[in-house]
Amino acid sequence: MVFSIRDTLFSLLTLDGISGHESSIANVMKSHFKTTAKEVWQDRLGNVVARYGSEAPNAMRLMVFAHMDEVGFMVRKIEPSGFIRFERVGGPAQVTMSGSVVRLAGEFGSIPGCIGIKSYHFAKGDERTQSPSIDQLWIDIGAKDKADAERMGVKVGTAITLYNPPQELGNQMVCSKALDDRLGCTALLGLANAIHNKDLDIAVYIVASVQEEFNIRGILPVLRRIKPDLAIGIDITPSCDTPDLNDYSDLVINGGVGITCLNYHGRGTLAGLVTPVRLIKLLEKTAINHQIPVQREIAPGVITETGYIQVEQDGIPCASLSIPCRYTHSPAEVASLNDLNDCIRLLTALATLPANQFPIESDSNNDQEVITK
Repeated sequence: MVFSIRDTLFSLLTLDGISGHESSIANVMKSHFKTTAKEVWQDRLGNVVARYGSEAPNAMRLMVFAHMDEVGFMVRKIEPSGFIRFERVGGPAQVTMSGSVVRLAGEFGSIPGCIGIKSYHFAKGDERTQSPSIDQLWIDIGAKDKADAERMGVKVGTAITLYNPPQELGNQMVCSKALDDRLGCTALLGLANAIHNKDLDIAVYIVASVQEEFNIRGILPVLRRIKPDLAIGIDITPSCDTPDLNDYSDLVINGGVGITCLNYHGRGTLAGLVTPVRLIKLLEKTAINHQIPVQREIAPGVITETGYIQVEQDGIPCASLSIPCRYTHSPAEVASLNDLNDCIRLLTALATLPANQFPIESDSNNDQEVITK
């Protein structure tokens, strides 16, 4: 069967999975991997791992990963009136919450709903222009009262996702919820499809991870089993070609996949990634050799699992490939199929390199030295 980037992405975008509730996506990823991988397993936290390439015991181990979960909400309280109070899971954009359409993972199936907003006609002053805080919002599922909502399958802890079916825009662009990070999941499946029948010099572990949007650390249990020599994460990054961001950086949609030079948590630098120069050079050289467009990026406010992976074991060299995306963490993210395809092409080119081309050791020319007295 011919692998279709578009069809695979659209299929993943129809699924719902906030952090800790990724099973529907995990089942699809496992199903795809089982048709191509030498080994597929899922850990107790929910991470899905597929192994490809060399089976030599001393083969270099490359881990490529992307997260399955999306930002969303969880039911906090059901009001006597049947309206639902909720809490954020991850960081959905608060300014887009009012009036958004959502789906609740009810006990008996999916339940449609919408986040209520004070009727414009009766709103006064700042109520017409300012975004209400989350404790002022509620979800309407059409329930008559609390008992009715419970009969429909809603409980405290019920998962809630944004709802916006994928749509094709002009110039190979797509609009949908959850492009962060179903784009990355699609890239993993594209890589798996491209390398499964190749004789690789390295072992490639493809990981679909959990709970990135919640605590950024859901992948960590996988590391202790894989013990990778090098890790490359695939995620989205804000595209700076919209009127509000076009003076921030030169990273744009349809300009190729981004190579992260620096990212860190926007409320401090206690976690983030300063990509080793040797890995940036490897990515750029490989891209040039295969005529793949790439862009460099610096992204404060963006943090991925690489910030924690790099300090595991004896230190794991990490790089990050970023697919440009507009309107991140909103119900209507926008990205390009061209950039997604370029990401898959670059990952494939990397996976097929000889092991001696990967700069695993430190940028320093000094060998590690044990000094004794």
